[in-house]
Formats: sequence, structure tokens, C-alpha cells
Amino acid sequence: MGGAEEVFTLIVRAYRVTALFFSVLTGIAYAANAAPGQTTAANSLTQQCQQLGKLLKLRTDSVCAPAANGAISVASSHQQRSIFAVRRGAKLSEPSATRVLILGAVHGDELTAGWLALQWAGFDVPRSPKRDYAVLHVPITNPDGVFETKPSRVNGRGVDLNRNFPTPNWKAESAKWWNEKTKRDPRRFPGNTAASEHETRYVMRVIETFQPTVVVSIHAPLGVLDYDGGGLPPQRIGSIWLDMLGIYPGSLGHYASRIRGVPVLTVELPHAINAVNDTESRKMWRDLFVWIDKYSNLDSQSK
Repeated sequence: MGGAEEVFTLIVRAYRVTALFFSVLTGIAYAANAAPGQTTAANSLTQQCQQLGKLLKLRTDSVCAPAANGAISVASSHQQRSIFAVRRGAKLSEPSATRVLILGAVHGDELTAGWLALQWAGFDVPRSPKRDYAVLHVPITNPDGVFETKPSRVNGRGVDLNRNFPTPNWKAESAKWWNEKTKRDPRRFPGNTAASEHETRYVMRVIETFQPTVVVSIHAPLGVLDYDGGGLPPQRIGSIWLDMLGIYPGSLGHYASRIRGVPVLTVELPHAINAVNDTESRKMWRDLFVWIDKYSNLDSQSK
């Protein structure tokens, strides 16, 4: 095992210790607040995939087994559901590898986002004669929202994770946005403090430790590509075209691009409960890496 691989193992162990610490802090409160008959989540990515497929009324055999191969539980949600990560492609010991972080189901009621992330986790990483890719998949970032009795945009504490990242002037801007723009919509509550949520902090740790070249965050149902950061955004991924949505306080795109200097491509699928078919999913996957290759070439030339 190379030095970088040992670092990856240590990171995973650290995440597990952190998750255990979170479970001690929140276990009593969760047990007290759980609804009658409420159960804890599936304890494997295969089971989470099967549950999501059932919600979407889809066959799961061809998706769940490939997606869950090698999956590791790396963190816990507020309600003690496991958050899984799957690494594909080049080893972390490969210094020239282009690193891609893919996040699905940040919003729990965007079920198709989680399903596409699971499909992609089972696909082979494209090969290139001039570039190696190390891809880290987190298919279900908000398992509490996905597996709530009725899937919910927010996490288990009622926080919109995509408004909870510590962006510049977060306290004032997020409060203003929530009060004035959303009229205090509970589905878009940014939290009382930035990075207050387990899931938010996990994504922040991954960006810090994995150091992705690009982040791809899958959402629904606007049917467009959004982009935050420098460099060259893609004009199209599959049948979805670029249409910039602007900047939001506390969003992942705002945080990663402004604070960490990592561009974020947000793939907004056209439907939240009608999944894209396998042909479209594979076309999107191929197009994604055509863009990443172009972006990486331009990025390396600018340094």
C-alpha cells in the first residue's frame, strides 16, 4: 500500500470515529424524538440503493450491485443513517490524477439525483491515454431526507444542506435570503449557524482531504446545468444544457468555488421522481468526462 493509500485509509478511519462521536451526542435525542415505528436506516449502500429503487418503482439488480461494490461507510447523518462513499479509477498515490467528487441526493426529495449518482458509481471510469481519473462518489449525501416517511428536501434536523455551507457573510446573507426571498419556507431553512449539520461538515472534509479538481453535484428538477467557478463550463451534458442559475448564500457551489477554489458543476435533472434511462445516463457520463478533460487541460495551461 502506497503512502497516499495509507492516508486514504486513515481518513476513512477518522470519519468513522467522527461518526461514532456524533452518534453518542445525538443518540438520546434521536431516540426521544423518533416517531412510533420509525426505524434506523439500511446499513449498506446496497440496501439504500434497493430502498431508493423501490421508491422510484425501478428494477435495482443492474444498478445496486455495481454501485455498492467497495462502498465504505464514512459518516453518519443526524438520524444515524450511514453515508457511503465509493472510490473508482486511479489510486490516490497517482500524483497526476484528475480528481472528481460526485455528490447525489443532497436534497432528499430529489430521488432521481440519488439514482443517477448510483448509476454513475457503477460505471467504469473513462480511460484516456493522457489522463488518469480518481473518482469519489457519495451517491446519497442526505439519507435522512431520502428515507423519511415522505422524502424531504431538508435533512433530519430540518436544514437545507445546500444553504448551510459557510459562504462569505453567511449569517446576514442567508437570513435575508430565507426571510425575504423564500418567505421563511421551511424547505429552504439554512440552519441557525453555518456548517451546523453533520452532512455539511462531511462534504467540507471530503473537499479538504480529497482535493478534487472538480465537484459534480446532482439535483432535480430544473433540467439545466449550473456552474460556479472559473474555467470553461460545459455547454451540455447528455440532453441537459447550460443555464446559469446565479449565486445563493450557503450553497455548495458558492462555498467550493469561492472558499476552496474548486469549480462545481450542478446537474439539474428534469424530473425529481422520473429517472433518466440507462442510455441517457451513460451519454451524460461520457459527456461529463469529455468536459472534465477539456477543463483540466485549460486549467493546467493557466498555472
